[in-house]
Amino acid sequence: MASTWGRGATFGLPLLALLASAPARAAEYVDTPYQERRAFSLILGPGASYTELINRSDDEVIQGLDAILDVGASLTVGYSGNEVFVMIRGSAREPDLSLVGGFRSVYGQEDWQTFFDLGAVVRPFSGPWLGPRVGLGLRHTFSERLAVYGGLGFTLGFGSGLRGDAEAFTGVQWIFPVGGSR
Repeated sequence: MASTWGRGATFGLPLLALLASAPARAAEYVDTPYQERRAFSLILGPGASYTELINRSDDEVIQGLDAILDVGASLTVGYSGNEVFVMIRGSAREPDLSLVGGFRSVYGQEDWQTFFDLGAVVRPFSGPWLGPRVGLGLRHTFSERLAVYGGLGFTLGFGSGLRGDAEAFTGVQWIFPVGGSR
């Protein structure tokens, strides 16, 4: 019985080593394409928004159209081209600056892709206001380095009252790959 145990252990150790190395090989397979698709992007784009806000201090209702300009950057995360982004948004009507950040989930593998944004907006100077932002849109990729996009978004703001913003945005995205190719 001791000799049988010895032979089983001898056979079992290489099998155990092979099974233990399988997750490392699977991770290597996933990491290689991910590294080739990693990219940093610069973003620039105009847009328009419609705002309704109720100031807490005087219950004044303000509403109207505004022109916006987004300047920012994004970094891809994961394998499918999803991105985290941060933008500074300038406003013409108020003049005001906002910080917009979030996660952009991209769908599609060809030149035309759809996306869904989930993030937050901070307006430190006019209010202050803080709130969630959702958006959806369409992106056309001309090459590995250049894409244009457009979409619609909605933001709620809480702080010095209640604020709602509906926006139509467009932009140009300059893409710089940061992963090595094999």
